[in-house]
Amino acid sequence: MKYTLTKTKKIAATLIVAMTISPAVAFGGPGKPGMDTIVKIAQDVNADSGEFSYLLGAVGCLTADDGSNPVAALLSGTDKYTLFAPTDEAFKAVQRALGVAEGDEDPSITCAALDDATIFNILAYHVTEGRRFSNSVFNKNNMKMIEMLNGGYIISNPDITLTDNSGQAIGIVAPLFNLNASNGVIHVIDTVLLP
Repeated sequence: MKYTLTKTKKIAATLIVAMTISPAVAFGGPGKPGMDTIVKIAQDVNADSGEFSYLLGAVGCLTADDGSNPVAALLSGTDKYTLFAPTDEAFKAVQRALGVAEGDEDPSITCAALDDATIFNILAYHVTEGRRFSNSVFNKNNMKMIEMLNGGYIISNPDITLTDNSGQAIGIVAPLFNLNASNGVIHVIDTVLLP
């Protein structure tokens, strides 16, 4: 647990620094959208702390020969989406569970171990339509089903956890939720959602 707490503080500090430099990231509920897109925020956090290197690496797996990338284009556009963004440790845990992490852990292992369709399906399972702040994701009295872009569902639980299609319990990394982008919202999660 000490690692998680230290890592959470590091991510939070990076996002707070990003907020003071640019009003692009804002904590809290509904309000004025930030100035940067979901992808730009993830790139900025990764540049400062390296925290989203696995998430951005998985997105990078889908870059076509012409340089286009459907996931990056989607999360850089003007349509509104909510991204549940797994930490690097979450991706490392999946790689270990799948037996694809050998020796030094590396974000590029995902590209070599999984085909593009599988990577796209997993990434699309982390995105839902609309700007969904925590008060829209969670209901303190009832479970709620949320449709994801791959057509699957996640369940939000009253205890402020999520359950994916494989039955995993996923936690929100506090206070890293309701990160307000120009085109949506980011909630940082501690586990990769598995469709």
